[in-house]
Amino acid sequence: VLSAFLGLLLMTVHAAAQDLVVIASSASGIKTGQIVKSGAALDVPAGANVTLVSQSGKTIMLKGPFSGVPGGGSGGGGDKSLVSSLSKLLSASGSKSASLGAMRSGIAKDPDNPWAVDIGRSGTHCVPAGGPVTLWRGDAAKASSIRSKNMTAGAKAELAWPAGAKTLDWPAEATVADNNTYLLRLKNKKSATKVVLHLVPAELPSAPHKAVWMAEKGCVKQAKHLLSSLN
Repeated sequence: VLSAFLGLLLMTVHAAAQDLVVIASSASGIKTGQIVKSGAALDVPAGANVTLVSQSGKTIMLKGPFSGVPGGGSGGGGDKSLVSSLSKLLSASGSKSASLGAMRSGIAKDPDNPWAVDIGRSGTHCVPAGGPVTLWRGDAAKASSIRSKNMTAGAKAELAWPAGAKTLDWPAEATVADNNTYLLRLKNKKSATKVVLHLVPAELPSAPHKAVWMAEKGCVKQAKHLLSSLN
Protein backbone atom coordinates (compact mmCIF):
# COMPACT_ATOMS: atom_id res chain seq x y z
CA VAL A 1 0.00 0.00 0.00
CA LEU A 2 2.81 2.37 0.94
CA SER A 3 4.68 1.70 -2.32
CA ALA A 4 1.52 2.34 -4.31
CA PHE A 5 0.98 5.60 -2.44
CA LEU A 6 4.56 6.71 -3.08
CA GLY A 7 4.21 5.84 -6.74
CA LEU A 8 1.06 7.89 -7.00
CA LEU A 9 2.75 10.79 -5.22
CA LEU A 10 5.70 10.72 -7.61
CA MET A 11 3.32 10.68 -10.58
CA THR A 12 1.47 13.68 -9.15
CA VAL A 13 4.70 15.65 -8.62
CA HIS A 14 5.84 14.84 -12.14
CA ALA A 15 2.50 15.95 -13.57
CA ALA A 16 2.74 19.22 -11.63
CA ALA A 17 6.20 20.00 -13.01
CA GLN A 18 6.40 22.10 -16.14
CA ASP A 19 8.55 22.06 -19.24
CA LEU A 20 10.50 25.26 -19.89
CA VAL A 21 11.82 27.02 -22.98
CA VAL A 22 14.94 29.16 -23.19
CA ILE A 23 14.09 32.63 -24.53
CA ALA A 24 17.55 34.16 -24.00
CA SER A 25 20.98 32.74 -23.17
CA SER A 26 24.57 33.89 -22.98
CA ALA A 27 25.71 30.45 -21.80
CA SER A 28 27.51 28.19 -24.24
CA GLY A 29 25.65 24.94 -24.73
CA ILE A 30 22.28 26.46 -23.82
CA LYS A 31 20.58 27.78 -26.93
CA THR A 32 17.65 30.12 -27.44
CA GLY A 33 14.56 28.07 -28.26
CA GLN A 34 15.86 25.01 -26.39
CA ILE A 35 13.21 23.10 -24.44
CA VAL A 36 14.15 22.03 -20.91
CA LYS A 37 12.07 19.07 -19.79
CA SER A 38 10.37 19.16 -16.39
CA GLY A 39 12.76 18.21 -13.62
CA ALA A 40 15.86 18.51 -15.82
CA ALA A 41 18.89 20.32 -14.38
CA LEU A 42 20.81 23.15 -16.01
CA ASP A 43 24.39 24.28 -15.49
CA VAL A 44 24.92 28.00 -16.06
CA PRO A 45 28.57 29.10 -15.74
CA ALA A 46 29.65 32.21 -13.86
CA GLY A 47 29.11 35.39 -15.82
CA ALA A 48 26.37 33.89 -18.00
CA ASN A 49 22.62 34.48 -17.86
CA VAL A 50 19.69 32.35 -19.02
CA THR A 51 16.03 33.35 -19.18
CA LEU A 52 13.32 30.69 -19.43
CA VAL A 53 9.54 30.64 -19.70
CA SER A 54 7.32 27.94 -18.18
CA GLN A 55 4.15 26.37 -19.57
CA SER A 56 2.10 28.86 -17.55
CA GLY A 57 3.99 31.84 -18.99
CA LYS A 58 6.11 32.51 -15.91
CA THR A 59 9.56 33.99 -16.57
CA ILE A 60 12.53 32.43 -14.75
CA MET A 61 15.90 34.20 -14.80
CA LEU A 62 19.09 32.32 -13.94
CA LYS A 63 22.36 34.09 -13.21
CA GLY A 64 25.50 31.98 -13.23
CA PRO A 65 26.97 30.21 -11.48
CA PHE A 66 23.85 28.05 -11.23
CA SER A 67 23.45 24.31 -11.14
CA GLY A 68 20.12 22.66 -10.53
CA VAL A 69 16.51 22.44 -11.63
CA PRO A 70 15.22 25.86 -12.77
CA GLY A 71 12.36 27.10 -10.63
CA GLY A 72 12.58 24.01 -8.46
CA GLY A 73 10.88 21.94 -11.16
CA SER A 74 7.45 22.55 -9.66
CA GLY A 75 4.31 24.53 -10.39
CA GLY A 76 1.28 22.86 -11.86
CA GLY A 77 -0.97 23.88 -14.70
CA GLY A 78 0.06 25.53 -17.91
CA ASP A 79 0.04 24.38 -21.47
CA LYS A 80 2.85 22.58 -23.26
CA SER A 81 1.78 24.16 -26.53
CA LEU A 82 3.03 27.53 -25.22
CA VAL A 83 6.51 26.11 -24.72
CA SER A 84 6.58 24.35 -28.09
CA SER A 85 5.26 27.43 -29.91
CA LEU A 86 7.88 29.67 -28.31
CA SER A 87 10.57 27.15 -29.20
CA LYS A 88 9.53 27.19 -32.86
CA LEU A 89 9.37 30.98 -32.91
CA LEU A 90 12.82 31.45 -31.40
CA SER A 91 14.47 28.62 -33.33
CA ALA A 92 13.22 29.84 -36.72
CA SER A 93 15.77 30.83 -39.33
CA GLY A 94 16.22 34.48 -40.12
CA SER A 95 16.36 35.64 -36.53
CA LYS A 96 19.61 37.52 -37.19
CA SER A 97 18.00 39.67 -39.84
CA ALA A 98 15.28 40.54 -37.36
CA SER A 99 17.70 41.47 -34.58
CA LEU A 100 16.83 44.53 -32.55
CA GLY A 101 20.15 46.13 -33.34
CA ALA A 102 19.71 45.99 -37.10
CA MET A 103 20.18 49.38 -38.78
CA ARG A 104 17.82 50.62 -41.44
CA SER A 105 19.74 52.61 -44.10
CA GLY A 106 22.03 53.83 -41.33
CA ILE A 107 19.31 56.09 -39.92
CA ALA A 108 18.24 54.50 -36.65
CA LYS A 109 17.61 51.31 -34.78
CA ASP A 110 14.25 49.63 -34.50
CA PRO A 111 11.72 51.00 -31.97
CA ASP A 112 12.47 50.45 -28.29
CA ASN A 113 8.78 49.75 -27.76
CA PRO A 114 7.75 46.35 -29.18
CA TRP A 115 4.21 47.66 -29.67
CA ALA A 116 5.15 50.70 -31.79
CA VAL A 117 3.97 50.86 -35.40
CA ASP A 118 7.08 51.45 -37.51
CA ILE A 119 5.95 53.75 -40.32
CA GLY A 120 8.95 52.68 -42.38
CA ARG A 121 7.85 49.03 -42.52
CA SER A 122 4.85 47.91 -44.52
CA GLY A 123 3.06 44.74 -43.46
CA THR A 124 1.36 43.35 -40.39
CA HIS A 125 1.64 45.12 -37.03
CA CYS A 126 0.20 44.00 -33.71
CA VAL A 127 -0.99 46.53 -31.13
CA PRO A 128 -2.63 46.12 -27.71
CA ALA A 129 -6.41 46.07 -27.69
CA GLY A 130 -7.59 49.21 -25.95
CA GLY A 131 -4.36 51.05 -26.78
CA PRO A 132 -2.41 53.13 -26.54
CA VAL A 133 -1.14 52.87 -30.12
CA THR A 134 2.08 54.68 -31.03
CA LEU A 135 3.63 55.57 -34.38
CA TRP A 136 7.45 55.48 -34.70
CA ARG A 137 9.90 56.91 -37.24
CA GLY A 138 13.60 56.23 -37.55
CA ASP A 139 14.66 59.71 -38.65
CA ALA A 140 13.33 62.39 -36.31
CA ALA A 141 15.72 65.20 -37.27
CA LYS A 142 13.10 67.35 -39.02
CA ALA A 143 9.58 68.45 -38.27
CA SER A 144 7.01 66.85 -40.52
CA SER A 145 3.41 65.72 -40.65
CA ILE A 146 1.83 62.36 -41.28
CA ARG A 147 -1.32 61.51 -43.15
CA SER A 148 -3.20 58.38 -42.28
CA LYS A 149 -6.12 56.70 -43.99
CA ASN A 150 -8.14 53.75 -42.81
CA MET A 151 -8.55 51.90 -46.12
CA THR A 152 -11.16 49.60 -44.58
CA ALA A 153 -13.42 52.27 -43.04
CA GLY A 154 -12.38 55.27 -45.15
CA ALA A 155 -11.47 57.58 -42.22
CA LYS A 156 -8.61 60.07 -42.77
CA ALA A 157 -6.42 62.15 -40.47
CA GLU A 158 -3.31 64.36 -40.54
CA LEU A 159 -1.07 65.23 -37.61
CA ALA A 160 2.01 67.43 -37.15
CA TRP A 161 5.15 65.52 -36.13
CA PRO A 162 7.59 67.77 -34.22
CA ALA A 163 11.34 67.73 -34.86
CA GLY A 164 13.22 65.46 -32.47
CA ALA A 165 10.18 63.31 -31.72
CA LYS A 166 10.52 59.69 -32.76
CA THR A 167 7.03 58.74 -31.57
CA LEU A 168 3.55 60.10 -32.08
CA ASP A 169 0.17 59.01 -30.75
CA TRP A 170 -2.02 57.30 -33.33
CA PRO A 171 -4.51 59.85 -34.75
CA ALA A 172 -7.91 59.32 -33.16
CA GLU A 173 -9.71 60.11 -36.42
CA ALA A 174 -8.17 57.05 -38.13
CA THR A 175 -9.95 54.62 -35.82
CA VAL A 176 -7.92 51.62 -34.70
CA ALA A 177 -9.78 48.41 -35.52
CA ASP A 178 -8.78 44.77 -35.79
CA ASN A 179 -7.71 43.54 -39.24
CA ASN A 180 -8.11 47.00 -40.79
CA THR A 181 -5.68 48.26 -43.43
CA TYR A 182 -4.09 51.71 -43.22
CA LEU A 183 -1.96 53.94 -45.43
CA LEU A 184 0.62 56.10 -43.61
CA ARG A 185 2.55 58.79 -45.48
CA LEU A 186 5.02 61.34 -44.15
CA LYS A 187 4.96 64.78 -45.76
CA ASN A 188 7.21 65.02 -48.85
CA LYS A 189 7.62 61.24 -49.03
CA LYS A 190 6.88 59.73 -52.42
CA SER A 191 5.55 56.44 -51.13
CA ALA A 192 3.19 55.45 -48.34
CA THR A 193 3.49 52.62 -45.84
CA LYS A 194 0.65 50.09 -45.94
CA VAL A 195 -0.03 48.34 -42.65
CA VAL A 196 -2.60 45.89 -41.34
CA LEU A 197 -3.32 46.12 -37.62
CA HIS A 198 -4.20 43.20 -35.36
CA LEU A 199 -5.41 43.90 -31.83
CA VAL A 200 -3.78 41.67 -29.23
CA PRO A 201 -6.44 40.47 -26.75
CA ALA A 202 -5.98 41.97 -23.28
CA GLU A 203 -7.16 38.75 -21.62
CA LEU A 204 -4.10 36.77 -22.69
CA PRO A 205 -2.43 35.85 -19.36
CA SER A 206 1.21 36.77 -20.01
CA ALA A 207 3.65 38.41 -22.40
CA PRO A 208 4.79 35.00 -23.73
CA HIS A 209 1.17 34.11 -24.53
CA LYS A 210 0.84 37.43 -26.36
CA ALA A 211 4.07 36.77 -28.28
CA VAL A 212 2.74 33.44 -29.56
CA TRP A 213 -0.55 35.07 -30.59
CA MET A 214 1.36 37.84 -32.39
CA ALA A 215 3.58 35.40 -34.24
CA GLU A 216 0.54 33.48 -35.45
CA LYS A 217 -0.83 36.75 -36.87
CA GLY A 218 2.42 37.45 -38.72
CA CYS A 219 3.96 39.90 -36.21
CA VAL A 220 7.06 37.75 -35.76
CA LYS A 221 9.54 40.60 -35.36
CA GLN A 222 7.40 42.29 -32.72
CA ALA A 223 6.86 38.98 -30.92
CA LYS A 224 10.61 38.42 -30.61
CA HIS A 225 11.05 42.01 -29.47
CA LEU A 226 8.42 41.52 -26.76
CA LEU A 227 10.17 38.39 -25.52
CA SER A 228 13.53 40.17 -25.47
CA SER A 229 12.04 42.79 -23.14
CA LEU A 230 11.55 40.07 -20.52
CA ASN A 231 15.31 39.57 -20.06
